[in-house]
Amino acid sequence: MQMFVFSPLAVVSCNSVEKKIYVNLNYTVSCVRLLNATHQIGCQSSLSGNVGVLHVLESEENLDWVLHSGPNPPYMVILESPLFTRSIMMKLKNGSSRVAGVAVVAPNTNPAAGFSPHTKCPNENTGVYSVKYDPAMAHCNKTLWNPLGNGLSYEEFDFPIFSLKDDNETQVIRQCYLDHNRAMNGSSLQYPLCAMQLYSHMSAVTDTATCMRRNDINFSINPEIVCDALGDYNVWASTRPLNNTAKGHKMWESVVIAAARLDSRSFFFDIAPGAESGVSGFVTLLAAAHALRNATQEAQPNRTILYTFFQGETFDYIGSSRMVYDMENKQFALDLDNVHSVLEIGQVGLRADSRLWLHSDPVSRRNNSVNEELHSAATGLSVSVQEPSFSQPLPPSSFQRFLRARPIPGIVIEDHQSAFTNSLSWYFLVQSNNSWFQQLIPSDLKSHLTNRPPNYYVGVAQQSSEPTLLVQHLLANLTGRTVNITQENCQNQREDENDKESKHMYSYMWVQGVAPPNGTEREGYCIRSTVRLSKALSPAFDLRQYTSDDYSTWTESRWKSIKGRIFLVASHELEMLTLGVGVGVLLTSLLLTYIISSKADILFSSGREPTNATY
Repeated sequence: MQMFVFSPLAVVSCNSVEKKIYVNLNYTVSCVRLLNATHQIGCQSSLSGNVGVLHVLESEENLDWVLHSGPNPPYMVILESPLFTRSIMMKLKNGSSRVAGVAVVAPNTNPAAGFSPHTKCPNENTGVYSVKYDPAMAHCNKTLWNPLGNGLSYEEFDFPIFSLKDDNETQVIRQCYLDHNRAMNGSSLQYPLCAMQLYSHMSAVTDTATCMRRNDINFSINPEIVCDALGDYNVWASTRPLNNTAKGHKMWESVVIAAARLDSRSFFFDIAPGAESGVSGFVTLLAAAHALRNATQEAQPNRTILYTFFQGETFDYIGSSRMVYDMENKQFALDLDNVHSVLEIGQVGLRADSRLWLHSDPVSRRNNSVNEELHSAATGLSVSVQEPSFSQPLPPSSFQRFLRARPIPGIVIEDHQSAFTNSLSWYFLVQSNNSWFQQLIPSDLKSHLTNRPPNYYVGVAQQSSEPTLLVQHLLANLTGRTVNITQENCQNQREDENDKESKHMYSYMWVQGVAPPNGTEREGYCIRSTVRLSKALSPAFDLRQYTSDDYSTWTESRWKSIKGRIFLVASHELEMLTLGVGVGVLLTSLLLTYIISSKADILFSSGREPTNATY
């Protein structure tokens, strides 16, 4: 019984000692490993985590201390955001034997010059322009769309890279460095030194084909999955109900696809705000859908509008390529013969001149009706609508995947003529956990609402992301109607117990509703709309073509844990002395144990009675 009494005490004691030694970092967002058909990118630590002496980099010239002259490598380098540049990161990468990891302090304001870790020509290998289709425009030969792109997101680093909030926790790290690690007036550093340990070991290696092959190895009852395909769900709705059960071509149906993308990306997987690049586009499309709701329901237009929100577009057009694939293979409610044209809303966070640019492809320009309609719609607004020169290709856009399939007319609306505006702003939506969103979602999804801006990284295909769920329910509320039916019928996708047909044409959502002024019990209701979800998973994974040139092959490695902590580390000499003393104590204990055991008969024989004693 004693063992059971003392075991919890020992655990409590160990935890107490650990807390006195380590300061755990509460906010840790890491760069993770991604893989595609040809290689791997991103970052990782060793299996046991990387440990290094803290060094706050003050300038690029100060790199010599980390890479050459510092006496206590390896170093864990702390970077302020202005120093998070390609030049510095590549120098750290090339000197990685002396670099244990990097922690970047995230800025509280946007960098004045802009910042993009993407390439200068996003999605250049999976768009419409190629050797087969207008090669003069391929690889951004005519227009460099992202001139600030430094390509850091496509590099492979063999050490962990974390993002830190510029808050009290970061101040503790800085103070630890100043108190223990900063040499003053040329003096040598005195132990103990402040160190950091970062854990972000990744399971997948090499490329997507390799990790998917490892996923298929089933030598155990619980096989280990090492990577997952990037993906999510596209959200779509139509102004006229479409039978979603009957897939393929719809006779006499002609649709205009009004599209925007839901996702963005950054260097750190859990920080992808995308307010300029992504959010401005899909919020504009949501507003347009709401504004047209009454008009389209009272008098149906000649063509059905298909509001479409694509996921995974920053990773080689995952969502749009999937929709095109499904349309070609009769796995969607429509096919490509039903598509009249495409109107895509891109980055439209208007600049000071309130000017929009209508980008199109030479093939699309053969149909002037789309341009004329857009110019007509802009008449009377305080927005100037202009077109680039005829020699300019389309910007990176979902529309390019439709053009790869056939010459469909279309327009991409942007607030720039030739180059993106790069911004890290995440204050477009302060937090999803607000009173409006709370009333628009079912009660079982309220845990998805958070007190921070949403993350627009697409994530892996096993689950819907927060932006997908929010846009799905927002679109239903903004385009649908409230119907007076019971919660049970609503959740069973029917108007009443005898209704077998409505589920083919509509979707039904029972949402929380608002709480009355003097109560806490929300008054739920049912919304009927045409909003649907469709897979945003690259066809490469259904076809098992993991080296495909036509489709996205991006996967994300799995990991055990992502965490960090700081602590004080003793000198190597003191560590060796401590180890030596410990080994000496161990050997002495073993020797004493042996001697006592061998002399036990002598040491413990006093007072024993002879074996032949009788009574």
